[in-house]
Parts: sequence; structure tokens; C-alpha cells
Amino acid sequence: MYLRTADYTVKKPCGIYEIKSEKGRISYKIFVDNKDLQMYLTKNKGKVCETMKPVFSVEEYKEYPNTQVRKLTSGEMRKYLSER
Repeated sequence: MYLRTADYTVKKPCGIYEIKSEKGRISYKIFVDNKDLQMYLTKNKGKVCETMKPVFSVEEYKEYPNTQVRKLTSGEMRKYLSER
């Protein structure tokens, strides 16, 4: 859901990158491209992206009818969390 929101916001495919801290903690962050990833890593010296490639991204951005970015209702949130 977050990746699709990012794609829709910038109107191009974004990617999920694996980021490792100097303490070994692994996290995943969404970036528009490698330039944005590089800027993040420059500002966060203790973090690295070993592959410098997304672990997931779609090949090309696609518009879907009725796409909207909005706050979920509490019922939608409960449904989304129960499906995980």
C-alpha cells in the first residue's frame, strides 16, 4: 500500500530498498530512485544499502482508474490489519 502511494504521488515507479545500520539492524525504505537513496545514505553515515538496487519495484508506472490517496476509516484500517 505504501509503495503504491509513493508511485502515485510522484507518477513514476518507486522501489523498496534494504537498508542496514552499522549495528546490523535491517529496515526497508521506499525511494524514487538511486539518487534519492544516495542522498539518504549521505545524510545517514551509519547506514548502507549493500546492493544499491531495490528489493522490489514495478517495471513501469501505471495509472489505475479511481485511484485516491486518503486517510483510511477505522473500519478499513481494522480490515487491512486483519488481512496481514
